[in-house]
Amino acid sequence: MEDGATLRTHLQRLAYSTQRIDPRLEAPPIAESVRGLWEMFLQLSATRRSGMTAHPFTMVDIEAYCRMTGVRLTDWELETLIALDSVALVAAAKNRKS
Repeated sequence: MEDGATLRTHLQRLAYSTQRIDPRLEAPPIAESVRGLWEMFLQLSATRRSGMTAHPFTMVDIEAYCRMTGVRLTDWELETLIALDSVALVAAAKNRKS
């Protein structure tokens, strides 16, 4: 956008001021097949360590979560969780710059 803000930022401001949410802000529902992994990501993310910036999940963080909740991850789930974390940290860094 001309002012340097993203379209998403403009739509969020509009939603805040008008109390009407543009359909482009609504995310599709999470598929049932990955809902548990998404919820795990959100729980781990809520407890992540941070300083100047948020830190990525460590294997120790993931192992502790699994041990405390009784979850056993498949290789694909572990790889996906780490990939989600990486994407989230990149997006957060880009958001801080704008």
